Amino acid sequence: MKILYVVNHFKFHGGIERMLSNKIDAWSEFYQYEVIVVTLNQGNSEIVYPPKFSFRLIDLEIKNANTKNVKDLILLFRKLNKILKKENPDILISTLTGIPSLLLPFINLNIKKYLEIHSSGALSVTKSWKYKWWFLKHYEGVVLLNEDEKQYYQLENLMVIPNFIPIKNDYQPQYTNRQKTIVAAGRIHKDKQYDHLIKIWEKVFSKFPDWSVEIYGDGDEDLLKQYEQYISSNKIERISFKSSTNHLDEVLKNISLFCLTSRTESFSMVLVECKQYSLPAISYDCPNGPRHVIKNDGILVEHNNIDEFAKKLDELINDENLRKRMADNAYNNRTLFSSSEIIKKWRKLI
Repeated sequence: MKILYVVNHFKFHGGIERMLSNKIDAWSEFYQYEVIVVTLNQGNSEIVYPPKFSFRLIDLEIKNANTKNVKDLILLFRKLNKILKKENPDILISTLTGIPSLLLPFINLNIKKYLEIHSSGALSVTKSWKYKWWFLKHYEGVVLLNEDEKQYYQLENLMVIPNFIPIKNDYQPQYTNRQKTIVAAGRIHKDKQYDHLIKIWEKVFSKFPDWSVEIYGDGDEDLLKQYEQYISSNKIERISFKSSTNHLDEVLKNISLFCLTSRTESFSMVLVECKQYSLPAISYDCPNGPRHVIKNDGILVEHNNIDEFAKKLDELINDENLRKRMADNAYNNRTLFSSSEIIKKWRKLI
């Protein structure tokens, strides 16, 4: 069996890239399927999350297909069609967006195609989508990450398959001697609302002089400067931004809390990864992912309620026994999102 993925790239830190790596490994480990990844503009960049199992990568060297560049759109169509004829995969899965995602169903009609949507429709689906439904209904299926996302899509070919993580059954980190550190992670972008986290920390940091906040991510440099200026002007201590890392797992297993303050999260990969590392999480109940991930192993806070978030963070920092119980629950809940179980849902599509 041959699976072919079509993605923009495999070179930046993000949930799509991490999941692609997880899926390559799951297809290979559990079913011994061959996996090919076709990128639009990987270039000579290194793969950000190298899978454990081998796969083939084909780069189309197309930079502007997502910017309505007609020449590059035609080039994409021709190059991809040539690859599909040569490789003849059993199934094609794509995470492309914009016009390329609309054209894909009409390239080589003999191959079943599925579109993965990783962003929440709460923000991404606008009035302009009324022109897209006709195109998207030609996919064999449009895959969403949680049931709540269905409300935004006027399609009958919807299906829900959540993200997953490889389970490490031979390793259980203990919630003892943890650093008194709170971490957030993700690209520097307005949708991540790190300004909320800064203001939340501003309300409580003076009470906890031995605690600190670290935010891992790269992205909008101007936005980062604004954040750092606010921190400096308001004399907020022990909160810092750090570059994205390929080894976030080493961070998560040594800290005490994870925070998420996003506008939307269709399915936060890092919230799932917290379970593997016995890490409690506190998150906004934003559309629509966190409520499907956080169980009895963390706290959901009313969306965009900074005061309530600060109150709950204060409570968690003060109550070590509560954090330990949540940490144990997190580890026990990790199997809800195991690669061995959820890859079975993908296999049913073939």
